[in-house]
Amino acid sequence: MRRRTTRPVLTAAVALALVPLAGCTGVGSDAAAPAVAAPPPPEQAFGPNCAALPADGPGSLASMGGIPVLSAIDQTKDLSAMSSLIKTAKAKDVFDSMDNVTVFAPNDAAFAKLPEDQKKALGAQPGASDLLRRLIVVRDLRKADLADKSYTSLQGAVIKATGSGDDYRIGGAQVVCGSIRTANARLAVLDQVPAFG
Repeated sequence: MRRRTTRPVLTAAVALALVPLAGCTGVGSDAAAPAVAAPPPPEQAFGPNCAALPADGPGSLASMGGIPVLSAIDQTKDLSAMSSLIKTAKAKDVFDSMDNVTVFAPNDAAFAKLPEDQKKALGAQPGASDLLRRLIVVRDLRKADLADKSYTSLQGAVIKATGSGDDYRIGGAQVVCGSIRTANARLAVLDQVPAFG
C-alpha cells in the first residue's frame, strides 16, 4: 500500500515549466504528444482610472509587470495610503513571499472616506494587519473571475465580486483599475474600502 505524502502546491510558473516534459516521447518517436491546454492569454488592465497611469516609467502598467506587487504599490501615486498601511502592518516580508495572489488595493480617496475611528485603528499594527489580510485572496483572479462570485480572503472574510463589461465591484467598491499584473500578484485598485462578509 502506498503511503500518501503531502506535496506543496506548485506555483503556476513551475507547473508551466513542467508542461513540456509531459509531452516528451523520445527522439525520433512518432507517437503524438498529448494535447496540453495553453495558458490563458495576457489580460489587459481595465477600469476608468487605468488611463491616468503614466504611459511609461515607474508606475506604468508596463513597468509593473516586471516588479513585485509591493514595489508596484509603492510606485503608484494613488496608492500611498495603501503603501503606508503595509508599512504599519510590518508586512513587507509577507508581500515579498506571495505568488499568484490577488491584492485589492483601496486608493487614497478610499482611505480618506473612512470614519476617524477606523483611520485611528489602521494606524496601529493589529488593525493594519487585519485589513491587509482581508484584501488578499490566494488566487490569481482575472477579470472573468470577478463576475458574481464570492472569495475567501487570507483573513477568512468573504469578499463578494459582482459586475460585467468594465464595471466590476468588490464588496461594493468599484474596481477603478483592475487586472494589473505584477511579477508575483494581480492588483486591483478600488475606489473605497470594500465591505466584507
